[in-house]
Amino acid sequence: MVILHVTDQLFIDNIAPARGNQEGWCSITVSYTSEMSGEDGSSGRSSPSEAQEATEHLENVTIERHVPRINCPEHIILVVDVCKEEGNTPYKLADGTKFSALYMVKRALTLFLQNKHAIDIRHKFALVVLHESPIWLHDFTNNPKEIISELDDIDDALATSHCDLSLLFDLIAQQISLPSCSNPAVAPPPCVYRTILLYGRSQCLPQFLEGKGVFTHLIQSPHFFLDVLYMHEAPCDDNKCEGIFDILCGLDESGWSYVLEVSRNATKLHNHCGSLLAHPLQRPTQKDLRYTLGGGD
Repeated sequence: MVILHVTDQLFIDNIAPARGNQEGWCSITVSYTSEMSGEDGSSGRSSPSEAQEATEHLENVTIERHVPRINCPEHIILVVDVCKEEGNTPYKLADGTKFSALYMVKRALTLFLQNKHAIDIRHKFALVVLHESPIWLHDFTNNPKEIISELDDIDDALATSHCDLSLLFDLIAQQISLPSCSNPAVAPPPCVYRTILLYGRSQCLPQFLEGKGVFTHLIQSPHFFLDVLYMHEAPCDDNKCEGIFDILCGLDESGWSYVLEVSRNATKLHNHCGSLLAHPLQRPTQKDLRYTLGGGD
């Protein structure tokens, strides 16, 4: 069970074994569909689009992956999209104050870093800025204050006409060395790598302009995970939010990723960052995720 108590900034990273046998392995069948909500919180199936072809193969995916549910150290790569598109809508809080999307991302990530470090000081973090091309801004550190300081110095940048994910995963592959285990289903790795992509554009479809070879190599490793948090404008005919979300869902080729989305809802943004605190080797699949909110009736 994951307990979220946002007011006290308390997050417990402990997923109770819910499926699988008693030896700590899990075997899960996943039925995956993508939905997107607007500012009013409503949700619906994405309309047919070119980008939706990327996710059609996930409609019925059976996962039989046996992994040790071990709380080994995580090396987390935070990829922050800094592109600010024309007409970008700010977040509006309950008291009427407004903040830019990037400001809210910084605030949510600060809480994420502080709480993830409090859970296990062995976790390490790196920071990548996504603009015209990705920049490895800060190497892995177990001191979250260093990443928070770098985040504070990041500014919005003009939106670009394209987003090449090939460059991003090429950069990541150059910076990491995946653990090698003779029997990864049994032997716990010294660490796992997890990339958290925070994508914020509503008009630019992410693409693999240089091919998906490196991405496929990474995602097929049992010690590499990819999560996505898509922060977008309210979906409408004038933007490409639904197509972008379909593509981002298509990045989950294994069924073990968390692909989350939020429009301009500050509470939901912070709750999603709380969801990402769970260890990828211990958490359930996204469709099986359930929460108990602290301080309820």
